[in-house]
Amino acid sequence: MEKVFARWSFEPSLESAQQHRQLLAVQLSAQALPLDTIENFQLAVSELIVNLCRYPLIKAKNASVQLLRTDDYVSLELYDNGASFRNFSQYINSDQPIGAAESGMGLKLIDSLFDDLFYVPGCYRDDGLNLMAFKYYFSKAVQKKSNSILLVDDDKVYQAVLTAYLEKDYQVYQADSVSRGYELLLRQQPDLVICDINMPGGGGGYLFDLLQHVPAVACTSFIYLSGCTDRQLISEALSRPIDAFVEKPVQRQQLLQLIEKTLERQRYLSQQMHRELFQRATLGLQPQLPRKIAAFDCALRHCIPQEGGGDFVLLHQSQLLMADLMGHGLQAKTYVYALAGYLRGLCSVLSQEQLAPCKLLNVLSNGFADDPVLRETLATIAVINFNHRELSIASAGHPQPLLISANTITSVPVQGPLLGLSQAGYREQRIQLAPNQRLLLYSDGFLDAGEEPNQEMLDNLKYSAQLPLQQAADFLMQLVYERELQSDDCTLVLLQLDPNYKG
Repeated sequence: MEKVFARWSFEPSLESAQQHRQLLAVQLSAQALPLDTIENFQLAVSELIVNLCRYPLIKAKNASVQLLRTDDYVSLELYDNGASFRNFSQYINSDQPIGAAESGMGLKLIDSLFDDLFYVPGCYRDDGLNLMAFKYYFSKAVQKKSNSILLVDDDKVYQAVLTAYLEKDYQVYQADSVSRGYELLLRQQPDLVICDINMPGGGGGYLFDLLQHVPAVACTSFIYLSGCTDRQLISEALSRPIDAFVEKPVQRQQLLQLIEKTLERQRYLSQQMHRELFQRATLGLQPQLPRKIAAFDCALRHCIPQEGGGDFVLLHQSQLLMADLMGHGLQAKTYVYALAGYLRGLCSVLSQEQLAPCKLLNVLSNGFADDPVLRETLATIAVINFNHRELSIASAGHPQPLLISANTITSVPVQGPLLGLSQAGYREQRIQLAPNQRLLLYSDGFLDAGEEPNQEMLDNLKYSAQLPLQQAADFLMQLVYERELQSDDCTLVLLQLDPNYKG
């Protein structure tokens, strides 16, 4: 249960920001919070107070800070009577980078520092005050408690009955009005809402409509539980795509079965949606290369041990780009789409004049530095140009390629900074493969950048040189499959001279 351990009111001003930083330090130090966490709270409050003074058309005359604590987290709540922030959810969930308050509030910075940042405009609160709040969890494992239910009913006696029904199996939150229910929804983000249809100040239909404007809670399961007999009101409420409608009174077992069925269906739909998105993303970015590129035979192998993945390969004319986006899962896959589209577009624009690998990386690096989305992306990229029997290679943080023969394994000394992080430029290496040599390009799912292959890996690489090219690629990928903990996706490109090439 939340317990308030500090509260104070003030008139927002730029001069008072430092005073509130000091007050926070005193209060949070008494709670034994880490110093870096206290500094994050201070930074957030300073930012919010500055926002109140600068940005709203109607400036806040009064504001208050409230600090709360539970066994799981410490929360800060800021109330003000100024103009409300418009489109808060859209701003927080946009693709704009985390940064200073260029066009609004700098809320991205606060969102990056804390958990469960939420905002309730004053028009949805009984006291008319805007509420901004965020939490610091002591353990990341407790951030989201599953199986939580919000009860919204102005009949407090029946609300107590329902709570008694449910509290053994679920975390239950209670609200006696739509405004309080909406605030709790944003604050706690429950798995299910059980709401009366007819209440003073608006009923279940109105609350359902409010949720649709907030992406974080728009898909929350929703059940009407009501004793309303007004057919017109019921019909109007049921025009929304809710999950179920149950009449009062309801038996405990009936309610529990309905809740479990509703939550199970929500889990199923979420899994299906996630699976479909993953499959589409994976198919759309599946690496493909021909078996012959210029004077070289080519073998490509790719594996994804978990959903998503940040690897992709792009061949444009006789130029090969191999990229690895930092991160895992479906979110990384989504950013790969954007990056792949950017690179394809750039290569198309430059198709009349194929740039040297180092020059292309310089262009890309400038693009990453200037673009607000790409600037927040960490990606390693290797560029390889095929010039008849010669290869030109440049790298932006990508693992060094390996020259493989039956007797020796040698790293190609090509390296460069990550895109957008340096103005130093890039250099390229030119390679001419001997008839008995192969070049292995790989993402860090095979070997991390800067990691030297151990003796066992060296022996396996030498052995692969004795196998036909496609079989060698299969053998090397099998080494990846046999690892106990393979969390990153892996891409291998194996090249050798085509002995029959006549160019």
